[in-house]
Amino acid sequence: MMNEPLKPVSKIKSSYQNLIVVFIILAIILIGVILYFALSQATVNITPFYNQQRVGFAIQIVDKNNLSPNENFVEKLPGEILEIAIEDSQTFKATIYEETQSKASGLVTIYNTHNSNQKLVATTRLLTADGKLYRITDFVEVPAGGQVTVLAVADQEGGKFEIGSAKLTIPGLWEPLQEKIYAQTKGFKIQSITKYKIDQPVIDNARLELTKKISEAAIVELSELLPPGQKISEQALVFETIKYSTDAELDSTAKEFNMTLGLGVKAVIFDEAELKKIASSNLPEIFITNNALVNVDPESFIYEIILLDENSENLIAQIKGDYVIEISNVKIDPSELTGLSKTEAKKYLENLSDVKEASISLPFWTKFLPPLTDKINIEIK
Repeated sequence: MMNEPLKPVSKIKSSYQNLIVVFIILAIILIGVILYFALSQATVNITPFYNQQRVGFAIQIVDKNNLSPNENFVEKLPGEILEIAIEDSQTFKATIYEETQSKASGLVTIYNTHNSNQKLVATTRLLTADGKLYRITDFVEVPAGGQVTVLAVADQEGGKFEIGSAKLTIPGLWEPLQEKIYAQTKGFKIQSITKYKIDQPVIDNARLELTKKISEAAIVELSELLPPGQKISEQALVFETIKYSTDAELDSTAKEFNMTLGLGVKAVIFDEAELKKIASSNLPEIFITNNALVNVDPESFIYEIILLDENSENLIAQIKGDYVIEISNVKIDPSELTGLSKTEAKKYLENLSDVKEASISLPFWTKFLPPLTDKINIEIK
């Protein structure tokens, strides 16, 4: 058998070199794929829509001087009651309104050139030269040789009684006196006049205003009894009327009235920050779900205090109130985002009912979200 010719050594080395190059290229590709999946991570920032909801609460106040060593304060607060009495008086304005008259009116000056005084009753007639009749509104006594100014009103409605300056006679007087006792006007016109009225709303508002004034004084006075830094909330005050008087008469036309109010003021002293903490920590189960986001508005707390009688063991009061929470229930499935472009993913997210705004951060080398859900990090503000 004939021996085969041997291949040149250079050709064998070239084949191995080509094989090595192929392996290196495949290794680089493999490393690139591994790095792509390892480093290709997306961060999705979500700003959700929040819906406001009021939440009620009830907390008991326990006399701090009768605390049990093992007392559970999950729904109770230690506190105490301070009490003072304050009385104050104030003058209040009546309701002011403008009333348009249907009859012309104006001021008249009545002159008396006679040697004796002249009394004129309300409704005394005044007559112009062309027969227009007016009447004075009040009783007057015009001194001899003197004059008096008084309001006069037309005897009938209508614009024809609007006139300028004129002299008027007093037809009710003895005819020889009419030349010596007469009236002069600068004019009559239909006009609005200012009127006053004391009605129930103005009385009620006056009492509220005086109560608020006493409340502010009570807080100042009671605060002096507390340690430095401790404050009294206006909501923590309970009032008892011990004195009330007013000279206001319903439907009176007086311009003002006086009111005196005496109140017994009880202040329930407790830690309001602790109240908010207990109320918000006992959020009802209905508001707590796996995906729910809840924000408590610390400025929204409103409450009222109900004092308990002395037979309620060591309880002195009960607080009932409510506060506002903002709640959002964002549900996002990362598998719906895999492989989407940044634009497509943003559009998808912002079409969800609970999403207000979305932003996506990707590595610089790609415009697409990773194909693996564990590489998509969702962060909710």
